[in-house]
Amino acid sequence: MSGTLSTQFQAYLRQRHPQRSGEPAGDTQLALWDRFGLSAEAFAEEAVQFTGLDRASLRELMAAMSAVSEFSDRFLREVLGYPYRSSEGSANFAMADPTDQAVRRAAELVLGPDIIFKVASHEDIAVVLDQRLAAGEEADISPVQDLRDDDIESLRDLASGAPVVRAVNDLIEKAVEMRASDIHIEPFSTGLVVRLRVDGLLRPIAAPAGVLPQAVISRIKIVAGLNIAERRLPQDGAARIRAGRAEIDVRVAIMPTQHGETAVLRILPKDRSQLVASRLGLSQRDDAALRRLIALPHGMIVITGPTGSGKTTTLATILSMLNTPERKILTIEDPVEYEIPGINQSQ
Repeated sequence: MSGTLSTQFQAYLRQRHPQRSGEPAGDTQLALWDRFGLSAEAFAEEAVQFTGLDRASLRELMAAMSAVSEFSDRFLREVLGYPYRSSEGSANFAMADPTDQAVRRAAELVLGPDIIFKVASHEDIAVVLDQRLAAGEEADISPVQDLRDDDIESLRDLASGAPVVRAVNDLIEKAVEMRASDIHIEPFSTGLVVRLRVDGLLRPIAAPAGVLPQAVISRIKIVAGLNIAERRLPQDGAARIRAGRAEIDVRVAIMPTQHGETAVLRILPKDRSQLVASRLGLSQRDDAALRRLIALPHGMIVITGPTGSGKTTTLATILSMLNTPERKILTIEDPVEYEIPGINQSQ
């Protein structure tokens, strides 16, 4: 989704934000935004000050009459531009890089010389393009074909960029630091909402700033080995990642909603030392009863409780206590959350 910045604007940004020693210089918009540490909003404000054009907000873009049908989808995504008509009928073209004269001339050829150019953030343009272009697609397109191959690759590149990768990693590390069992990432009309489940209760935290919500979800899909082009059906996946010094397993569930895809990440620590009875927090009486029951030659133990109460950890601990070379143990699990050496575990 990136287009090339004009030489004039690059020089302007380099003058106001000198490159730090050892920092890589990029030629694309996304590389420059990352290099100068500017959020999408800050970059748009810089463009407004430099050009003297008016700023177009996301609310204005969403409320206006779209004119995307007069341009090719690929052109609009590559140049990060959005054509629309105001309530008075005037032609407008919102741009992330308003200094690109070639794009401005192309817009004038299509919409006429009286076109009004405005500045919008690249995130706002991406959001409105996703909605307006998707609305014009044929109804018989299969779910996997929601995005064309070039759009999928653009989204994949964006999701693999340093700002998005850093945002997702920071989010997971924060969840581990707060001993959260789940991360809930939810898109709403007002923006992205992130909540952590700590001690069974959801607690809101600051959402990643300066990154496109769709890119965050796509990054999570990539990590979990899911299909980033599929946006209409639920998906489930898993990944093993390193957060700080800890290695954790993450179970991912993606669900489409009214304002985009929501993601739930279940955090599963890989600390094997917790699979001992003394770490379960049982009273002396309950601990003795548990040891007596698992020593019986046959029977059943039923463990119930709400999310995050320790059901799986308790069962895995019991398996570890029973796991000796003299026994063969087979399990049926959904999903396999703890991998225990010496036990045959089935998904």
